Amino acid sequence: MSINVSVTVNISNGEASFSYAPDGPYSVTETTDVVFTLSGCVPDLAFKNPLISYVPADASRDITPVLSNGNQTLTLSDTDADSETIGIQLVVQDTYGNTYASPDPKIINRGPP
Repeated sequence: MSINVSVTVNISNGEASFSYAPDGPYSVTETTDVVFTLSGCVPDLAFKNPLISYVPADASRDITPVLSNGNQTLTLSDTDADSETIGIQLVVQDTYGNTYASPDPKIINRGPP
């Protein structure tokens, strides 16, 4: 299964605002790829590796990030091994090397049946 999310980032006065379509949180009930794709960003941006946090803190680390398509696509492979909430901060970089982190969209794992 996969969830496709279009990400738009607007930067104004050194501040980034992130919007998602569809908006999160994203619920996962089986092994799932959550695919984030940059769309219509000015200036040109590229994904960097995301920051990932797990609640509870001792949950298994079952998210694997993969960058592709010239870092325009970030795929998070989630095995849904546990019931947990995963905070993801997407990180983008502009052509000058400045980086910006998103408020964290959430992935909610419902765990195996």
